[in-house]
Amino acid sequence: MKLFKLLKNHKCRTVGNVSVEITGLYHKDTEVKDGGLFFCLRGTNVDGTDYVKSAINNGAVAIVTEHEIQNLFRITQIIVKNARETMSQLACEFFGNPARKMKIIGVTGTNGKTTISTMIARGFEFAGKKVGIVGTNGIFISGKRYDAFMTTPDPIVLQFYFSKMLKAKCEYVCMEVSAHALDQGRVNGFKFDLVIFTNLSEDHLDYFKTMERYFEAKAKLFTSNHSKHALINIDDDAGKFLADCINIPFSAYSINEKSSYFASKIKTHEASQEFYFNNNNLFMINMMGRFNVSNALAAIAALRHFGIEMNVVVQAFEKMKPIDGRFNLRVIGGIKIVVDYAHTPDGLENLLKASRELAFQNRLVVVFGCGGNREVQKRPKMGEIASRLANFVIITSDNPRFEKREMIAKDIEKGVTSSNYLIELDRSKAINKAVKMCESGDVVVIAGKGSENYIDENGEKTPYSDFEEIENLGRC
Repeated sequence: MKLFKLLKNHKCRTVGNVSVEITGLYHKDTEVKDGGLFFCLRGTNVDGTDYVKSAINNGAVAIVTEHEIQNLFRITQIIVKNARETMSQLACEFFGNPARKMKIIGVTGTNGKTTISTMIARGFEFAGKKVGIVGTNGIFISGKRYDAFMTTPDPIVLQFYFSKMLKAKCEYVCMEVSAHALDQGRVNGFKFDLVIFTNLSEDHLDYFKTMERYFEAKAKLFTSNHSKHALINIDDDAGKFLADCINIPFSAYSINEKSSYFASKIKTHEASQEFYFNNNNLFMINMMGRFNVSNALAAIAALRHFGIEMNVVVQAFEKMKPIDGRFNLRVIGGIKIVVDYAHTPDGLENLLKASRELAFQNRLVVVFGCGGNREVQKRPKMGEIASRLANFVIITSDNPRFEKREMIAKDIEKGVTSSNYLIELDRSKAINKAVKMCESGDVVVIAGKGSENYIDENGEKTPYSDFEEIENLGRC
């Protein structure tokens, strides 16, 4: 595509030849290829302009920058106010604005994003629709999985996969929208047909510093610039506040009170739950925890919003399997083992309360750790929650990143309020110890990683899976 065609709808100042052919968009200098357009992005510790010469050497023919760079010859400069925002907009243009030709559903909130977006996608698929999925568990197009290195990919990657979804004749895209993505403008340049707010609890304060800033990032999605219609969980305090100040059409959902969409007569069974949707339709879901009733409610409301027949939605949920890494239940020798991604105080509390229902009068043992180089303040809170709700706690490692496992464990230990705990920094050994101390009927909760297949430590990702550890126990 000629550069001047790419820029035709954008305000900018140019220096140099705007007739050059652009073959690709890049923001990493090492990935640039011949004919590339390189975006000079400013980060916390780096400035993209420092990598311009490297990008040129690798084949860049033009750059997007927030200030003109002197003594750059034989390369076109596009000077803009905000390079990140421009990258999002030009990525849409470069890939032909694929989002305009599909229905895009975005889910944001601290917890529940993966579950809700996957439930919606499975509902559409059951109804015979083609769907794309973008989120923590990966990018899925017609059943084929692609690795996703972020919950919400950068705009170039996102629009590339949108274009692949369109070519695969996807009608709908269900995607998770992180607060980081909203703060960094990764989803600028297109509109969501429907957005969902699940909840807000403590997370990512290493980045946002305050809960107010964290909420403000989430709230950006619920504006006319980004979205056409919203679903809001009014059981959550932040959801209620959002509903009071939103400026786009919205519907509320709740498991506690009557609203646009609500659940009633909730009953819990051995490994499933049932409830009535708006007092009329009986739903059965193969998942535990009241939070999953709330998640299902949001997904049902979304499917109905797009006209999927109620009887089809009911059948879809009856046949729907648990979401990968979200309250996945295995049984070994009568011991119930739950694997879940819960990695926030609120998430862990909800998980353990739901697991207590499985345990009845038996013991509940939890194995968990906290990620390194993330907010330290949540660690003792999670220690307190675990020791309050479980009969025994095993503190272990998660993704230490560049912190020492011992220091993370000590931070968690500060919040523990009972003597019924131990520290085992080897996650495999921790799981083994938890199962060995249990008897038939007891429940072991393994929290924090879910379907993740690695441990991130000292810059390396070592293959690891909680599920594989459980399978190895079953072979013993």
